[in-house]
Amino acid sequence: MTQKSVTKPSAAIEAKVVVFGVCNDDRPHAAWFPHTQAEPARAAAKQLRLNVIEVTNGTAADLIAKLPAGQIHAAGPAMVPPVREELYEKVVATINPRGEAGQEPRDPVVMDLPATWDAIKPGHLVLYHESLVDGWWEGIVINRTGDKLTLRVRDYPGYPKFTVPVTAVALVNPTNS
Repeated sequence: MTQKSVTKPSAAIEAKVVVFGVCNDDRPHAAWFPHTQAEPARAAAKQLRLNVIEVTNGTAADLIAKLPAGQIHAAGPAMVPPVREELYEKVVATINPRGEAGQEPRDPVVMDLPATWDAIKPGHLVLYHESLVDGWWEGIVINRTGDKLTLRVRDYPGYPKFTVPVTAVALVNPTNS
C-alpha cells in the first residue's frame, strides 16, 4: 500500500504575494501565498486590514522563504500566522508598500484611504508628523473620539500607540471634491 504524499507549498523563489501587518491582537503577522492565490489573499488582507505586496525576486526572496505559508482556507487571523517581531521588522524593512528594496518603485497597495478629515475612521491610513528631523510617517487609525485620533505606526508594531488631533494628520491621496 502506498502513502499519498502531502505536498506543502514551496517557498522556492517564484512570484509570491506577501501579506503582513499587525492584527487586533497587537502582534505582527506575516505569510506568503503562491501567485495562484493572489486574489483570495488580497481580499482576505483587505478584510483583516493587512498590507499586501507582490515579490518576484531580488533582495526579499530569501527573507520571504523564512515566513510561514499562508492558509487561504483558515478563518480570520489564522490565515496569516503571527511571526517573531525581529522577522517582521526585517520583512518591513526589506519589502515596503512602495516596492521591493533595490527595485523600481511600484504603486502602493493601500486598503483604506479617507477622502476627507471628517471621513477618517478606525482602519484608515493617514500620515502623521513625527518631527522636523524624522518627517512624516504612515499611521493606522485605531480609534477616533471627536477630533482626537489614536494612531499606531503602520510598519513598527513595537512602537506605542499615541493620540493626535485630527488636524495634525495628512490625508494620503485625497480626492478633489
